[in-house]
Amino acid sequence: MTTDNGNGLASGEKAQQSVIDRPDPPNAKSPVVSYDPGQTIWFVGQFADDVPAFFTRGKTRDIFLRNFITQENIFASALHIMCSRNAGFSWKLDGPPRTASRIQEILDTANEGEGWHDLIIKTSIDLYTQDDGAFWEVVRQEDREDSPVVDINHLDAQRCYHTGAPEAPVIYLDRFGRPHLLKRHNVVTFAEMPVSLEGFYGRQYSAITRLLRSMQKIRSISIRDYEKTTGRYTRAINLVKGVTSQQLKDAMADANQLADNAGLARYMGPVNVGTLDPKADVGHDTIDMAPGPEGYDEEVTFKHYINQIAMAFSSDYQEFAPLPGGGLGTGAQSEMLHLKSRGKGPGLFMKLIAHAMNFKVLPSGGSVSFFWDEQDVEADKAIAEVQAIRANTRSVRISSGEITPQVARQLANDEGDLPQYLINLMGEQDLTTDIIVDDETQASRETAIQNPGEPAPNTVRDAPIRAPASVPLSNPPNPQGPKRR
Repeated sequence: MTTDNGNGLASGEKAQQSVIDRPDPPNAKSPVVSYDPGQTIWFVGQFADDVPAFFTRGKTRDIFLRNFITQENIFASALHIMCSRNAGFSWKLDGPPRTASRIQEILDTANEGEGWHDLIIKTSIDLYTQDDGAFWEVVRQEDREDSPVVDINHLDAQRCYHTGAPEAPVIYLDRFGRPHLLKRHNVVTFAEMPVSLEGFYGRQYSAITRLLRSMQKIRSISIRDYEKTTGRYTRAINLVKGVTSQQLKDAMADANQLADNAGLARYMGPVNVGTLDPKADVGHDTIDMAPGPEGYDEEVTFKHYINQIAMAFSSDYQEFAPLPGGGLGTGAQSEMLHLKSRGKGPGLFMKLIAHAMNFKVLPSGGSVSFFWDEQDVEADKAIAEVQAIRANTRSVRISSGEITPQVARQLANDEGDLPQYLINLMGEQDLTTDIIVDDETQASRETAIQNPGEPAPNTVRDAPIRAPASVPLSNPPNPQGPKRR
């Protein structure tokens, strides 16, 4: 006889161990970091923005992109806004109390106990900045697709390699350089804008890739302004008449000495030069050796950049900064922009996570469903207004004798305005033979009944799985079969 120990496992049973938690090998001295070349790219990136080509094999480009986050502070702040928004969305579970409670505990303690918010923030960072996308490890009680889930962990995208084999889609390289082949029931991959080119398995056009050229431009301008305002800026040529070059050098040396004595590290007083000839024609012309871009206007450039960031994240301008003045920024416009943006960036992120949870993580058969329950007053108001319009329409149809109140309740139930449990409380039966299922939850086994005479689908994707002829990796790992460690 076995008893449940509170985490979904029976006494005496041991869950699969995460590839992150596996013990270090005997006599291990120091981790072998598999992406040391990133250090080289980091230093090169300080002087030139030579971005590795998008279709470069391996992790070279993603290493550059991850390092570039810290080189452009406005994008880094925008990324934080997106990650915070995603982690702040509320969610609910629908299912039997015992099972739902166990899944809730798993999600609340996900990512090695750090919690759901930690999992979502790290997933969002990789999703928006890595062209290889983001990765989850799904730890199960046993190495089977139908085995209960006991943990969900974020996997470092730079340690994950797409194989192109559906049965084992990812190779994870641990910190000691050892490869682990992850089966499809042990890993979830995310891509918000997948590449359509066959052969680049799992690759995407990430948000930072879509914005990279603008980021490089803003970074270059900010470096120029930084160098102008921090230090004794001398990137200009002065053509002076009326004084000698030696007089200028002596005056500048005296000014620097006075600045050092006064502790002025960045700004100092003017350089004073005296002339022996009171009638000398003194004047100068300045040639700026580091001017700004032609027609450069800092305010206009900033507005354009925020707009490009909003486009890259499939969001709206006011999510990152107040709307520009003038006739823009009215309450009605802000409300409309907010409602429109929900169907883009936030909507896509919610779909990715809900689909992963309901079809790849939670128990099959739809016994437990994951869905978002974000507190959006404007969206709730819009939904309530639509429901009120439908209710008024049904009321008019009842008054005209077109339908009866019972038929109206059936219509309200089918349209999602009247929950099924209220129909049951009124002692009525749902007379609709068809069911409505959405795109984010599994149909339960009771409702997902196939037509016995319907043939099974037969497509190219249903063909027997064969390993790819070549794995598109840079220095690809060589896992010893499907055993993970």
